Amino acid sequence: MICKFCDGELEKYFIRKFDYWTIYLAENQYYLGRVYVVLNRHGPEKTIELTKGEWNELKEISDKLTIVLASLYKYDLAHYIISQMRDRYHFHMHLIPRYENVRNFYGEEFKDEMWGKPPFPTPKREFSEEILMQIKGDIKKHLK
Repeated sequence: MICKFCDGELEKYFIRKFDYWTIYLAENQYYLGRVYVVLNRHGPEKTIELTKGEWNELKEISDKLTIVLASLYKYDLAHYIISQMRDRYHFHMHLIPRYENVRNFYGEEFKDEMWGKPPFPTPKREFSEEILMQIKGDIKKHLK
């Protein structure tokens, strides 16, 4: 079984680990500030299989991330997408900031050409490792 969350593929994008969940920067930053919030255990396949502690901590983390990302990037809308996909084999949430207008950060222009549409499939956009580490560092620094 291949799991991008467990096989170390995202280790360089690690932001913070909590009791039940871990936050990683999404490697594709087409949506500036997009992160994964990943359950620290494999399974479940249904939300009813999450414990009360897991749900409570997910709410706490979501609230903190919402405040941090709004403060850093002034997004216009956020999508919170809970997912357990067969190709991931790992329950996780996508927090996807959306932008009605262009944002300029880190010397780059971030334009959400998907504004007003669902965020998937996400267009691919390459950024330097330096920019990805700056985004990760800013989120990590502000997430207390």
